Amino acid sequence: MVTTKFTPAPPATTREQRGLALYRSRGAGIIHEGRGVYSVPGRSGGSYTVNLSVFTDEPETCSCPDHARHPELTCKHLAAASIYRAKSRAKARREQHQRAASRAARASLAGLAAAL
Repeated sequence: MVTTKFTPAPPATTREQRGLALYRSRGAGIIHEGRGVYSVPGRSGGSYTVNLSVFTDEPETCSCPDHARHPELTCKHLAAASIYRAKSRAKARREQHQRAASRAARASLAGLAAAL
């Protein structure tokens, strides 16, 4: 008989993995301030300002100490804000598609009703 041993998942070690964990645990606290700027909750209760620079060619920035030390890397707050933005945009596209499909269905039904 072959038995397998349960091995727990390793802790999130990369900045991107920590960003995903932050999004999963505190994503509801991320606030879109506008024009690519987000307020992302920090681990100790404060929040950091993230600029994803979606409207300029400037590099992405975060006000956290990790990004100040390593501006060439993506900190967990930048990763969490990027995930938040991607999911928000996908949700908006789905809702827009549903509204368009609903309008098309109503127009089709109105055309059928007029033909009767």
